[in-house]
Amino acid sequence: MKNRIGLLIGLVVLSALSLFFSISYGSTETSSSEGQRLDAHKLESIMRLAQAGGNPGPNDVKAPAFTLKATNGAYYSIGGKREKPLVIHFWASWCEACSIEVPMLKKLYEQYQDQIDFMGINVSTEEKLDNIQKFIEKHGISYPVLLDEHKHAADLYELHALPTVFLIDRNGFVLDTFHMIDPLELQEKIGRLAQN
Repeated sequence: MKNRIGLLIGLVVLSALSLFFSISYGSTETSSSEGQRLDAHKLESIMRLAQAGGNPGPNDVKAPAFTLKATNGAYYSIGGKREKPLVIHFWASWCEACSIEVPMLKKLYEQYQDQIDFMGINVSTEEKLDNIQKFIEKHGISYPVLLDEHKHAADLYELHALPTVFLIDRNGFVLDTFHMIDPLELQEKIGRLAQN
């Protein structure tokens, strides 16, 4: 009798653990079109090509695909072909350099919003939504801000520093990536992206 009770308790515990892990890890799983990491080695060649003013070819770096919820409650997907090129800006409210870069991105968004999509991605694993909202309001950000609560997008994009910007063409290729650059250089890069 004691063996049966012990066996029953063991089965219940195993079932509970199995359910826990399937729920915990199931919530961060992606569809088959999502989850492919950025190829860091190819990305280095893209950066060199961008500095030389070139464009990627068919074997270059595709932007990793993911879907995240934005502060406005909508879900946005990134990856694959798009109607317009895309600027992705990874940031955090505690990041001083992000506070410096955002006003220029806001200005460029206002200038190019008909030609380029802009999306901010808050790497928000340790941030309170209230702090994120205050940052958005303080800087007058009007483009969508996605919440990367589990660093899923940051991981796919091999993010190592904040702020980080990725420029993605209509076909879903990464054209360039950089960390906080001179405002004139940023304006030049966004202008080229608009012509893409």
